[in-house]
Amino acid sequence: MAEEGAGQLTQRSLSSGALLVNLEIPEDTQAGILGRPIKSSKQYLRHVIAEYETLDRELPCIRKFSTPPAAQPLCLCMETSEDFTHLEVLEALEAELPGAMESGCVSSIRFENVNVICGTAGRRDRWLITVTDFQTRSCLLRSGISPRGLAHSLVRHDELLLGDYRLHLRRALVRRHMLQALGAEPTEED
Repeated sequence: MAEEGAGQLTQRSLSSGALLVNLEIPEDTQAGILGRPIKSSKQYLRHVIAEYETLDRELPCIRKFSTPPAAQPLCLCMETSEDFTHLEVLEALEAELPGAMESGCVSSIRFENVNVICGTAGRRDRWLITVTDFQTRSCLLRSGISPRGLAHSLVRHDELLLGDYRLHLRRALVRRHMLQALGAEPTEED
């Protein structure tokens, strides 16, 4: 039961989580005591919107994920802005690993147009090379490949996807904070 007396709201039988609120202390001061941000709602809203706009400027195109990416430990990636063909990438692989496809060391070569996936322009495309064993993966990670004589390093595709996923989570969190500050309900996308 709650009871009022001398400008103070008190609780007779305190249950777990019950708070005593002093009606004479301004709300922003009580918010600070309770661990909530002391800023006014307008300041907080400006801060959240500025954070979202900064993120938008820094990272205008972020790949979206509906679920965390699955691990692909034998998949390597070459990021490039050059327009290579599958044949050129295969020839570069063959230069490092003669008979790569025939011997079964490389199981697939795929092109991933990141600009189409993210709905933007200016991002580097990715060539995904799936190998069949860790020895081949280690060899290619050390050597890289050189399509048209242009040296390109290879990286683990999992590392790139994890970086993309972290950016997605960061933007989703900032977006959720912005929507909450605006009083809107986050959607399933968030």
